[in-house]
Amino acid sequence: MKKYAVLMRFGHGSTFFVSFYNTLGIRREFVRNAGLGSQGSSSRKKHGYKRSVPVLIWIYGGGYMSGTATLDVYDGLMVAATSDVIVASMQYRIGAFGFLYLEPLVKTGSNDAPGNMGLWDQAMAIRWIKDNIENFGGDPELITLFGESAGGGSVSIHLISPVTRGLARRGIMQSGTINAPWSFMTGERALEIGKILVEDCGCNVSQLAESPSRVMACLRAVDAKSISVHQWNSYFSILNFPSAPTIDGNFLPKHPLELLAEGDFPETEIIIGSNLDEGTYFMLYDFIDYFEKDGPIFLQRDKYLDIVNTIFKNMTTLERDAIIFQYTDWEKVNDEHLNQKMVGDIIGDYFFICPTNQFAQMFAEHGLKVYYYFFTQRPSTSPWGEWMGVMHGDEVGYVFGHPLNMSLSYSARERDLSLRIIEAFSTFALTGKPVPEDVNWPPYTKEQPYYYVFNAEDMGIGHGPRSTACAFWNDFFPKLKETPGENCGCDKSEPILDVELVQNMSMGIMLNRGNSESPWISLVFGLIVALAAV
Repeated sequence: MKKYAVLMRFGHGSTFFVSFYNTLGIRREFVRNAGLGSQGSSSRKKHGYKRSVPVLIWIYGGGYMSGTATLDVYDGLMVAATSDVIVASMQYRIGAFGFLYLEPLVKTGSNDAPGNMGLWDQAMAIRWIKDNIENFGGDPELITLFGESAGGGSVSIHLISPVTRGLARRGIMQSGTINAPWSFMTGERALEIGKILVEDCGCNVSQLAESPSRVMACLRAVDAKSISVHQWNSYFSILNFPSAPTIDGNFLPKHPLELLAEGDFPETEIIIGSNLDEGTYFMLYDFIDYFEKDGPIFLQRDKYLDIVNTIFKNMTTLERDAIIFQYTDWEKVNDEHLNQKMVGDIIGDYFFICPTNQFAQMFAEHGLKVYYYFFTQRPSTSPWGEWMGVMHGDEVGYVFGHPLNMSLSYSARERDLSLRIIEAFSTFALTGKPVPEDVNWPPYTKEQPYYYVFNAEDMGIGHGPRSTACAFWNDFFPKLKETPGENCGCDKSEPILDVELVQNMSMGIMLNRGNSESPWISLVFGLIVALAAV
């Protein structure tokens, strides 16, 4: 086993760091002695490959605001040791250092604050690996990008951006895609956030129009720690990070959904997936006064409404009431345990699972192969309360083979699950399919949304996931947003839903998840009746 590290410096202060594990010459006795088997070479032998091996390039997450490739959880040793792949990772700039966008500077031709610098760092690292990986035994035509959360969002950008598409043949996106609400922003919003940072750092924001270079000189005089602190002043609401990929007309030339609809990324294959309880971690992240890590809190209805209205405070009253309607069991409206669960479902569905489903569906509509997984295994080593379930990021340890470390308290079945995930990813990197022909993992389409369950106890095929909720977010909600708020004829200062009215409706208006009727049709009808009665 060999580990390499490369530090490259370029003009304009640009630097990137790449590290990777090379599998050539490795012996696997330690794996066999641990009773884990040795699975990596069988797929390559079967397909006749003799020399160059596939390359997996990891992009770490952290909301484009934090993170590093050097975390222990991202150590590629176990992946390289149990499969014939090279595992690479890179550092990239994050936060304001990686995504500050000051349009007046851009218009002068300056490269000082163009936005998306972190993405350019990633692109540079990927190009360097592609150009040089043959010298380390890798195949430049078999590069697969993989990443989690913001890393998954980054992977999805590189697959569809005109700057980087074609650099990697395949991508694996874990709980993150570019179309998620937190994963991109308009140039206008990025500029407003940049102005706030300029002002908070003590620089004259009014000079941006006439003397943008002076503003940049002032920012350069501010120490990095101060910038790191001040950048969070623009964190206004849950998962509304002040740094994200920006629609800049270049790296991200237009809205992500437009790029997906155009389909200008031929011969690309993806694995994409979500975790069972994506939202629970962020309940603590942003609403610590309401919840506790170690035990469930029974959430009263009024507090539930407060949280929902806080999450979506920038939406209209009509939109917020539609969300509340969808995420209320009207037969158990005062069930405080269910209220807590609904908060987690809202966050997980809106910010992660439903954007992931949408990306998968739009990708598949172009005839491209999409393989969806749903991770439902709660780690036996998790320090988080049982109520938090299978959290955002829980799969990462299994992807990097942590259960194979015999000093950690994972079960034998968890070790087997980790090996199966590693095998699926490495096989996909080689062949474009995550499993051999005799294993059932059908491709994902909108009409047949099959997913493969990653669980230590119960592997299999599912359908969805979260189909009803995602029909609401992906099919109905955009239509609701097209309705001009000024024409709703309602007082926006108060919620318009009358709980007693809805509970006593006798026309079958309430959502019935067992009904074959499209759920958002029932929702529209219900909202119309509720509005008419106000």
